[in-house]
Amino acid sequence: MSDVMIRTIEDIIGQDGRGFGMDTEMTDTSFLGRLRTLFWESGGNVIYPCIQDLVENGLTVARFSPADRIPTRQDVTQYLASWWRHAGLSQEDCHGWLVEYSVVMLSSISRTSPSGIRHSTKSNVKHIYRADIPFICECDENPFRAHCSANCPVYADMQTRLIERRSKKPDIEHINERPAEIFEMQKPSVRETYKEQFEAALEVIRSEMEKGTERTAILDLLIERGFKTRTGKRWTYSILGNEQIRIRQERLGSGINN
Repeated sequence: MSDVMIRTIEDIIGQDGRGFGMDTEMTDTSFLGRLRTLFWESGGNVIYPCIQDLVENGLTVARFSPADRIPTRQDVTQYLASWWRHAGLSQEDCHGWLVEYSVVMLSSISRTSPSGIRHSTKSNVKHIYRADIPFICECDENPFRAHCSANCPVYADMQTRLIERRSKKPDIEHINERPAEIFEMQKPSVRETYKEQFEAALEVIRSEMEKGTERTAILDLLIERGFKTRTGKRWTYSILGNEQIRIRQERLGSGINN
């Protein structure tokens, strides 16, 4: 079984395996072996080169320059979770595998404790599966600098989608949004429905704020990943601003300056 899968991957990336990072500190091949087994048993055929790269190596920070935006742990886990769903693998299997992977392979790029990583990964997986978040990559320009190949079975389709997304104008609402106080009047049942995925969205916002990412870029990230607000609405510029104010107030109260 494994030989078949290995040959399938080699057909995509070439016999020399070029493009795969050799960051030994973040390498744990057991994750790839377990993924292959689950993928094969579900009827899968090809693990895309970018996925295999991330599974084998985690995020290879050495591939980025000092001026580059470094993807966060949340970026990697959400990307992998969306691929698991795209590949037809179960939410239960994704949760079991991805939680352990995130703790072992991504702790070095996160300030969150292992228990916090487990909790946020669980929330991310639930959100990806319940909201039917599609798997979308940017081919050779993927934000992880992960290996990509024109021979990947979804390369042409993803390239077309990338061109279409770039041709669209940004959809940012600056005015006529309800103030944050109105959200407090929403029914608890509505807020509870979106609680888990909203918490995952807040983790993304906090992480991007720590890196100094501009609000418009954070907004684009939330919309692209299908996150909703605490009441299930589409994120807008002003709603995001209200949540950022709350986050800053929380940090001031706890003595955190970022």
